[in-house]
Amino acid sequence: MDLSASVLGVPVITAGAVIGTATAPAGGGTDSDTALAITIPGAVGVTASGTVVEVSATRGATASSASAEIADLALGVLGTSVIDAEVITAAVACPQVGAQSADTTFVGLELFGEPVELLPNTPGVTASAAVTVAGLTGASLNVTLTNVETTTADGATAIAVQATLRLTGTIVGGPLLDIPVGSVILAEARCERPLQATPTATPTQPTPAPTQPTVAPTDDPTQPAPTDSPTLPVTGGSAGDLWWFLGTGLALVIAGTTARLIFRRSRAALDA
Repeated sequence: MDLSASVLGVPVITAGAVIGTATAPAGGGTDSDTALAITIPGAVGVTASGTVVEVSATRGATASSASAEIADLALGVLGTSVIDAEVITAAVACPQVGAQSADTTFVGLELFGEPVELLPNTPGVTASAAVTVAGLTGASLNVTLTNVETTTADGATAIAVQATLRLTGTIVGGPLLDIPVGSVILAEARCERPLQATPTATPTQPTPAPTQPTVAPTDDPTQPAPTDSPTLPVTGGSAGDLWWFLGTGLALVIAGTTARLIFRRSRAALDA
């Protein structure tokens, strides 16, 4: 309830209250309140009575829901009976899978003493009644009642009765006034569809590259095959040099033999 209006700087209507509220725990579960008397401490020009039978809100992994119920309501403004009802309810359900739902009910709903039937999501019903306000002539209280039942892909809202109030009248010797007074919401429930769990991505293991077989290096076919060569002395040299040394040695041996033979023959001659 949020009502406020002043005439010539003097408050004639004042009422602000929230009677019964529930919010589902963030981690899941249910919050509720029951058997609350409808009273408006400090109100000016407004009276209210009845009982908030229950307000409840539930949050679960696969669904959320909320509901509100009021019984024996009587709301008066500026000494005039404005809204009366035996029972007013609102309920919503938000499953994770499937359609969301919003529902409202009324038993014995009256506006200014006249029975009314509200249709969801329409302009509603408007009525007015004469009231007495100091400083105004021809004062009138105008009230529009609407009903809301909406669903979306992600949630639902149900407002059983939303009353919008305006005060009109003429200041003595002055202009006609049209004063927005505020609104009263009777039995409201909202819910949201639980989010789908996000699957945990499985890390992809890299595919190992195939191992290439180790191949022994092969001779380059363009290179000539190596040939064996004689082992040379540590001083080095060629094969021709070797044959020269061998020939020279043989000649010396022959020469030595000849010289020995000659020497022996000469000696023999001397001995003779």
